Amino acid sequence: MLAALVAAGALAACSGRSCKNVLYILADDLRADLGVYGQPALTPNLDKLAKDSLVFGRAYCQISVCAPSRMSFMTGHRPDTYQVWNFIDTVPLTTQSTPGHFKDNGYLTLGLGKAFHQAGGAWNADKYWDQPDGYPYYKYTANSCPHGNEGGGECTEVDDKIYDWHLRTTALTYLQYAMSNRNKTGQPFYVSVGFRDPHAPWAAPKRIQDLYNGVEIAPAKNKVLDSSIPLIAWSSQLALKLENGTGFGFGYDHSPPDWVVEDQRRHYYAAASYTDEHVGDLINALHSAGQYDDTIVVFHTDHGYMLGEHSYWEKKNNFDPTVRVPMMIKVPGKKPARTESLTELIDVFPTLASLADLPAPEGVDGMDVSALFDNPKHAVKQAAYHQYPACNMHGTTNHTRAGCNNAKRGTFDFMGYSVRVDLWRYTVWVPWDGDKLVPVWDATGNQTAEELYSHEGDDGTDFDAFENVNMATTHPDVASQLRAQVKDFFTKH
Repeated sequence: MLAALVAAGALAACSGRSCKNVLYILADDLRADLGVYGQPALTPNLDKLAKDSLVFGRAYCQISVCAPSRMSFMTGHRPDTYQVWNFIDTVPLTTQSTPGHFKDNGYLTLGLGKAFHQAGGAWNADKYWDQPDGYPYYKYTANSCPHGNEGGGECTEVDDKIYDWHLRTTALTYLQYAMSNRNKTGQPFYVSVGFRDPHAPWAAPKRIQDLYNGVEIAPAKNKVLDSSIPLIAWSSQLALKLENGTGFGFGYDHSPPDWVVEDQRRHYYAAASYTDEHVGDLINALHSAGQYDDTIVVFHTDHGYMLGEHSYWEKKNNFDPTVRVPMMIKVPGKKPARTESLTELIDVFPTLASLADLPAPEGVDGMDVSALFDNPKHAVKQAAYHQYPACNMHGTTNHTRAGCNNAKRGTFDFMGYSVRVDLWRYTVWVPWDGDKLVPVWDATGNQTAEELYSHEGDDGTDFDAFENVNMATTHPDVASQLRAQVKDFFTKH
């Protein structure tokens, strides 16, 4: 009886529509210049998926750290809308999200791994996920290495000691349930799988590590922060540790030895390849069940990552390698292509609803960019916006930042607002009014700092070639124009 009611509700929600399934796959900390995007990591399964997808060459997150980024793109809202810039605060529980919208429109929604950061990914689960008997939200846990934690480290481990392997095997069980239910009742499914890799510590089995035997991996060419770039742009985030626990220091003006950088990059790439293996298993399951051609497949990450550029490791900044994300969406009936249109992660929610022929979500900050699937050469946006807070700055921008993850939003010192347009990235750091929780746009002197970088000739495959010299003083007209654009945009939004 219950199954019949569920099926009836699903068919009513999809009346006259194709009722496409959705498999939504997330990675963590994955750069946008890997595999199909052009650089050394081996990702054959993502490369294969890309051949069936619209590949987004210039997709950007709205804040480059896990918790607020996921709170942003899962709900389609910019961080400023609900004032979520740290790991402490969340959007209101009444806020709609991508899985909740699909659930409300008749879909079976199953969640596994890292969707949101809070509550093991299961934040606000009762509103967003169905959780039928035997298929509760499958929460994530951190990887562990003998000499590493989420702040850094690496190791070679067997599969069953790595969280993502358990996530993959469980996700396959959930996906089989969803596909079987679709066959029996006609109810379409929305299955979300959020992998932890390649988040530190980088753990991968030997068969994956061996893929990189004999592969030459070069360090960044620009190994320290150029003197033209304000110190507020830099923050020490990751602990560089070898598998035996040996650590290496670094700073904005000095980098670790090249062989250490190569070692760290190699383990990061291995973690990325391990994620790719998991993605391949999920896609193969769709093929085996005959449901690949009826399923939208979404893949992206929460933000990018730095691997020694400017001697910067990890995320939590406004540089393009951290803000740009890999993203591809495979849609039944749509031709594969690549688009260089600027897009933002907050666009995924309304776009996915449109692709599934569901009602548009109300009140979101993102826009439906589904027109790109029919016209990928069209530019749907002229700019993508990003921001990141600064803490413990001692009243000046001439100082490196500390992390703000667990800092109360009223205690931030500055906010860095950034815009990427076709040929430029511009960032302005302005003081933060902790009482009103707004930027102080009219600040001057040491209370503000600007960054301007040319992206002329940037095809997304060589992050090392761009954002190395701050051109704000040599191109004051461009900086002034973009500062006005940033101020106007964030004041309105």
